[in-house]
Amino acid sequence: MFKDIVFIKVIGGKGGDGCVSFRREKYVPKGGPDGGDGGKGGDCIIVVNPHLSTLSHIVDGQVFRAKNGEPGSGRKCHGADGEDVIIEVPRGTQVIDAKTGKLIVDMTDVDRFVIARGGRGGLGNWHFRSSTNQTPTQFTKGEPGEEKEIILDLKLIADVGLVGYPNAGKSSIIRRLTSATPKVADYPFTTLEPVLGVIPFQDKRIVVADIPGIIEDAHKGVGLGIEFLKHIERTKFLILVLDIVDSPEKKAKILINELKKYKKDLPKKIKFVVLNKIDLLDSDEKENIDVITSAVVDVLPKRKYEFFVVSALTGDGIDKLKDKIIETFLNDINES
Repeated sequence: MFKDIVFIKVIGGKGGDGCVSFRREKYVPKGGPDGGDGGKGGDCIIVVNPHLSTLSHIVDGQVFRAKNGEPGSGRKCHGADGEDVIIEVPRGTQVIDAKTGKLIVDMTDVDRFVIARGGRGGLGNWHFRSSTNQTPTQFTKGEPGEEKEIILDLKLIADVGLVGYPNAGKSSIIRRLTSATPKVADYPFTTLEPVLGVIPFQDKRIVVADIPGIIEDAHKGVGLGIEFLKHIERTKFLILVLDIVDSPEKKAKILINELKKYKKDLPKKIKFVVLNKIDLLDSDEKENIDVITSAVVDVLPKRKYEFFVVSALTGDGIDKLKDKIIETFLNDINES
């Protein structure tokens, strides 16, 4: 199950109390204070796990509590520090303060972040000795750890995003392009969650995301709604996938409008337009593909697009598309 947002509570461990103790040995009946300090409380630490692509391993409302520090003991022995709690998340997870709504940290470029620090350990009575007080009974208690309520909000990090209407064939295309195995069927909303696939080449990898179908008023929450539009934001570029036999120009206009309403500049990420299901056209219709292409161009923002006519069913045109994705990816790397 894909999950991209969870609410959790994090509590750092309490510091251990300082110790009141006096040195008592056979030949030192009146030894001085030797109470040790308490250990530090454990931290709650968010760590990026590159093998994760969802937050489904975290229960909504889960409480993560680090271990308390141990109290100090005699002979100036320091109490053991509390054990840290590690919260693993996918790269691209945003950590948000649940009370203020403010971003605490974006785990895109950060691998490790202490979200709730453990409390400091208390001081043993050894610290309170003085020339006027050789037998202090003073000590300090360990401090409480930090406590926060946070939201983990995942925005997938993919190099390329496939966007299109439900049943446009995005899942079939990503299966052809990558090793991903999304569910494929001939009805809308087969893909109910983003699917990531990888195109390996040389010593690199291109991550391709199949974003669940976007329909009219998706930005208002219609269909699968706005919850998946956010996953498009971090892609390097987008591929618009259209069903060539299902009013492609009309669907393209709606898709562009939805992207624009969610984020004004999002349509600028579109570099390729894929017309899928060419296998459903007869020979006469195939000769008029330029007419279909022109109709689609008329509803797109005025920019240069590269068109690919493919059949995810038969594989026609997929290799050419794949080669162009790799070429564009390499060009982007070289330019940056």
